[in-house]
Amino acid sequence: MDDKTVEKYRREFPVIENYIYLDHAGVAPISLRVRSAVEVFLRESSEGGAFHYPAWTHKVNEVRTNCARLIHAEADEIAIVKNTSHGLSLVAEGIDWKAGENILFYEREFPSNIYPWQNLKRKGVEARTIPFTRGKVQIEDIEKLIDSRTRMVSVSSVQFANGFRVDLKRLGGLCRDRNILFCVDAIQSLGVIPMDVRDCNVDFLSADAHKWLLGPEGVGMFYCRKELAEHLTPPLIGWKSVQSEFDFDQPHFVLKRDAQRFEEGSMNLMGIFGLGAAIDLLLEAGMEDIEQRVLDLGDKIIKEADKRGFEILTPRERHERGGNVTFRGNFELEAVRSGLREKGIMVNVRGGGLRVSPHFYNIEPDIERLFEAVDGMI
Repeated sequence: MDDKTVEKYRREFPVIENYIYLDHAGVAPISLRVRSAVEVFLRESSEGGAFHYPAWTHKVNEVRTNCARLIHAEADEIAIVKNTSHGLSLVAEGIDWKAGENILFYEREFPSNIYPWQNLKRKGVEARTIPFTRGKVQIEDIEKLIDSRTRMVSVSSVQFANGFRVDLKRLGGLCRDRNILFCVDAIQSLGVIPMDVRDCNVDFLSADAHKWLLGPEGVGMFYCRKELAEHLTPPLIGWKSVQSEFDFDQPHFVLKRDAQRFEEGSMNLMGIFGLGAAIDLLLEAGMEDIEQRVLDLGDKIIKEADKRGFEILTPRERHERGGNVTFRGNFELEAVRSGLREKGIMVNVRGGGLRVSPHFYNIEPDIERLFEAVDGMI
C-alpha cells in the first residue's frame, strides 16, 4: 500500500486530528463512512419510520453477503449477532454434548473463549486447556490433548495479549482428520488478516465489529458451516427463528435451516449498517494490502523496541503474528500507559507488556512519536 493510498484512507478517520490511536486490538475508532451510515439510518428512521423497512431489509442482506465475502463463506452461513461472546455461546449451548466429551481451548484465551466452555461442566463436558508454551499455541500440544472423546477445539485466530497468530489451516486440517469440530474466535484478526473458512476447515467463527473491523460496538458476525446449521440447536428462539417469520396470525414452529435461525428477533439495524460500511471500506482497501501494511508497522514497532533493549513478547516472524505487538522494559506499565494517554497516544497493557496495535491508516511517525513519548517518561 503506497503512501498516497494510506493518506487517502487516513482522511476517513477524524481521530488522527487529535490523537495517535494504536489500540485497535481494544476498541477502535470508526471511520467517516461508518458514521455516515448510522446517520443515514437515523435520518430515515426519524423522517419515515417503517416506510423505509423494505430498503432496510435489502441493506441487511447486502451486509450479510459482504460479511460472507470477507471470510470466503456463503451468505446463508452468516448470522448477525450482538458480539463475539454471543456467537461462541450459540455454539456452546447449541451442540448436543454428551457427558464425558471434552472441549480444548488455550489457557490464556480472552475470557469470551473460556467461559462458554467452562459453563458446560453442568452437562458433564470436560474443559481442557492447551498449555502456554513460549507465548504460542503449539499444534503439538493440542495433538497430545486430543482423545476419542474430544468433540471440539476452539481457539482465537490471534491471541489478544501478545498477537501470536495461530496456523489455522494446519489446525483446521488436524481437526478435520480427527473428525473434531473447529471453532474460531476471530475478533483479533478479522479486518487485518485475510480469512478463508473453507481453506482452514473452520466450522464456526465469531467476531465483533469494534476492533480490527473498525465498526461499532454491539454488533458482529457469526459463521456456521451450512452442513452444521440444522444440527446446532438455537438456545434463543423468537419470531425470526422460523421459516414463516411474517406469518404472525398463524404461528408455525419450523426453524430456518440456515444460519439465520440464530437471529431470533428484531435486529440492531443501526449497528448492522455501521458494520456494513466498515466492511465496505476494508474490502475496498484490500485485505492482502491491509495485512502487509499492518505487519510493516509491526516491524517498525519491533525495531524501535529493540533499539531500547525492550523485551519483545510477540513472535518476530511475520507469519506468526497479527496486528498486536507487545513489549516490556524497565518501566511501570500502568504508569506509562496513563502517561501516554495524557499525551494523546492510545495503547494498552495486556499480557505483562505494553500492547501496541496499529491499523493500516496509521503511519510510521505515529510509531516514532510513541517511542519518543516513552523515552520521555523513563
